[in-house]
Amino acid sequence: MRSERVRPQPVRPDPGRAALDERIAASSVDERVGWAAAMRTAALVTVWQQADAAGLTDPVEQAEFVLRRLYPEESEAWVESVVGQLRADHAAGRWSGFKRPEAAREE
Repeated sequence: MRSERVRPQPVRPDPGRAALDERIAASSVDERVGWAAAMRTAALVTVWQQADAAGLTDPVEQAEFVLRRLYPEESEAWVESVVGQLRADHAAGRWSGFKRPEAAREE
């Protein structure tokens, strides 16, 4: 069976993007910093929830899962390098895993 190549569809502009850009431009530095921190925390909580749903318990496997989702643009070589260093540090007792945000802590 031969698979047909699917042509990517053009991405439509987000209709709310202009309004968001205006809101950000009108915000103070403190407001932008607060928004960025809230978005970062939300991303971390989401990724840790996904890691829990995947049943990952090994700190190195969790780290790889988290890194791949938070930094999808990074190369495979980068991921392997970071995970290799974390694996070595874990084996040597120098690293015990990423710290979860409070909102993502397991009950």
